[in-house]
Amino acid sequence: MWNSLTVFWDQYHGLIIGFAALALVLIFNQFVYRRRWTSYPTREAYVAAHPACDTVDGILCATCRRKALVGPVAGRGRIYRCGWCDTELYRADRA
Repeated sequence: MWNSLTVFWDQYHGLIIGFAALALVLIFNQFVYRRRWTSYPTREAYVAAHPACDTVDGILCATCRRKALVGPVAGRGRIYRCGWCDTELYRADRA
């Protein structure tokens, strides 16, 4: 059994090391992305910080007072940002 494993390692050690390195990079990326995702305020927190931005037409940007746009984020939800000044405003977690 060990002989067959060493033969397999000798033939494919480059691929094994490469895929292991790729897996570590992807796991690190997810760790950093989760921290970045939670750094955005929720809609409720944004409205609490900027109460004048909550209008009948929607949420306004606190910087330039224009309406926010939606930008989808794969697998997480949405990040709302201003279409005029490109300020990221708040996140909407997937329900």
